[in-house]
Amino acid sequence: MKKFLLSLFCLIAMAGTVGAETYKHTFKSGELSKDGGTVTLSDFDWTSTAVSYIGWDQNNVKGIQIGSKNNPNPSFTLSSSAFAECTIKSITVNSSIANSGDAKMTITVDNQTSEEYTLTTSDAAYTFDCEDTKGNIEIKWAATQRAYYISSITIEFTPADGMIVVPTPQFVTEQGVYADKVNVEASVPQDSGAILYYTIDGTEPSYEDYHSEPRVGTTIRSGYYVLYQTLTSTATIKVMAVLDVDGDIYKSDVVEAKYIVSPTMPYIPASSIESGKNYTFLANDTVAKYVFGKEYGYLESEAAKINENYIEAIAHSGFKFTAAEGGYTMQDSEGQYLYLKGTYNSFNFSDKLPTENYIWNVTVDGNGFATIKNSNGKTLYYSSKYKNFACYESATAGDVLPKLYMQREYPTFEITPVNGSTVEKVETITITCSEGIKPNNLKVTSDAYGINSTTFTISQTNANTLTLKAKKALTTTNNVEVKINITGDIMLNPSGMNMAIPVTSRYGVRTLVKYNLVGDAPAAKIESVNPASGSTVEKISNIILTFDNIVNGCDNSLQPVLRHNESGREIAMTFSTTPKDENGNDIKLKYEQVALVAEYDATINGAYTLEIPTGYFIDMNNKKVDGITLKYTVENDGTGIDNVLDSSIEKWVVYNITGVKVLETNNAAQVSALPAGLYIVNGAKVIIK
Repeated sequence: MKKFLLSLFCLIAMAGTVGAETYKHTFKSGELSKDGGTVTLSDFDWTSTAVSYIGWDQNNVKGIQIGSKNNPNPSFTLSSSAFAECTIKSITVNSSIANSGDAKMTITVDNQTSEEYTLTTSDAAYTFDCEDTKGNIEIKWAATQRAYYISSITIEFTPADGMIVVPTPQFVTEQGVYADKVNVEASVPQDSGAILYYTIDGTEPSYEDYHSEPRVGTTIRSGYYVLYQTLTSTATIKVMAVLDVDGDIYKSDVVEAKYIVSPTMPYIPASSIESGKNYTFLANDTVAKYVFGKEYGYLESEAAKINENYIEAIAHSGFKFTAAEGGYTMQDSEGQYLYLKGTYNSFNFSDKLPTENYIWNVTVDGNGFATIKNSNGKTLYYSSKYKNFACYESATAGDVLPKLYMQREYPTFEITPVNGSTVEKVETITITCSEGIKPNNLKVTSDAYGINSTTFTISQTNANTLTLKAKKALTTTNNVEVKINITGDIMLNPSGMNMAIPVTSRYGVRTLVKYNLVGDAPAAKIESVNPASGSTVEKISNIILTFDNIVNGCDNSLQPVLRHNESGREIAMTFSTTPKDENGNDIKLKYEQVALVAEYDATINGAYTLEIPTGYFIDMNNKKVDGITLKYTVENDGTGIDNVLDSSIEKWVVYNITGVKVLETNNAAQVSALPAGLYIVNGAKVIIK
């Protein structure tokens, strides 16, 4: 029960019931052991009985395997008391049997037992409606022969009264291998009120580290209920949900997912094996796919981009051959050895050099087809039926030998000025590749905010160099980022491959380089303020400032404060580009305008001072704007409001004119924020406007 309370639910003193929740565990290889005992499955403790044999469905569909043809397991039980205090609505178990198998299953909650389900060879869902029962859960299998499988358990339940749910985050983006980049999404239910905290460097996320002063660690706050993160390199993301209930902090368990981001690489036809090089296998316009997160399995396939003289596939489609006695070892892109075990046709993977069937012999015929034969006599084929690569004693209908392609690094090229340089003007750009370079339907233009764009003429200086010359030199008095975009291709020409420069593509336009174009423009100035300094107003909500240049943002560490001069009470003012009017509608601002918005309306009569520190506003040139001091006077017809909200008063008790108490607080801001009207505050009549 301890795990139950600490992971998903935190016990607090609160009335009412919470909504229905769903627990689901999908089994992974190696989660259960032959010896049985207590095991944690998706944050909840379960107990399993010992078994004669335990394995895993090699096709990664049916899940955990219990028993086998040679070691049948007559009975197996999974049980849990973790849900004993909850109301169980239904339990669904996905289970199946092997061919020629025979197994039945029952589900019990407290004293209620389901019908006896007869399992089939296809993975199927068996649901027991428990009629809102509380108690321990027991799932029992009985078999007479061969294996049976369990792929998942799902429980619909209502948590006990007095508990608040901190849902465990779920990754929407499946972990695995992605080409070039991946947009990762994880979330919790939107109505949970939880905020996600996560890391992308494999460390544990820490709410305390994020909120410390100064902030430490690498924890990132994603905002409410959803996480978006674009990865361009391999990373393990760890995420937890945090719920703040009246200042008390509750956390979910940390969940994690690994994303391998593999760059796209060129592969050229190979007629033999060179020790230490990476190769991929091409068949039916597909290449072998890296096996992610499994100890064994077939090599699934994925599409390759076929060019005239080479193919393009991700680096993780490559397998390294290294010379060894009798042939070669073969390793995947993560360094795991590929070998065969027993009579299986699928591959096994090991971080260490195996002891059997790890030597491979490779020959390539005149048409480029490779015979890759294991030391046990089996040959690597592509199965057109199953669309994967495996090893068989002989080919059957639809099995084909693959073609062998060697991974080649993209040719190196140099661009001057170097990408990311800070320059005073952009006029000439040179692109050089020692292996040859040429344009192909090439057009080059510039793109920068606030300055005129230009096109570039392209000339072939020599076989190894292209020169791009701007029709009009790019200069500016501001500091801006300028992009040099291309359509068409700059073709590299290693060994006659005619390969395009690999640059990021967006809407058909590719950015070749980016430069920071600098000028000597002064920092922006505040030209006008509304309401103007010295104004007399009924309240202060928004102060709109107009600049002679665009403001990019602000330095939050330099907080402007609106001060009531008589009481010394301070109201925080925050930066906004979309302030609200009195009706809650957005105030339309121009590009050069921003607003300071009060934490709550300033309505107490008297003089106010607003101090905006130098450097709070940052302009588009990344320069600090000079600070200013503004003066205001608030006058309204509230009766007794100044005295009632005097800073020496420790508590305010507020009634409406019918005698109903509407507020009791020690926070003057809450009194000021009441809807306009007549109130009795600490025994005095007060008009709040």
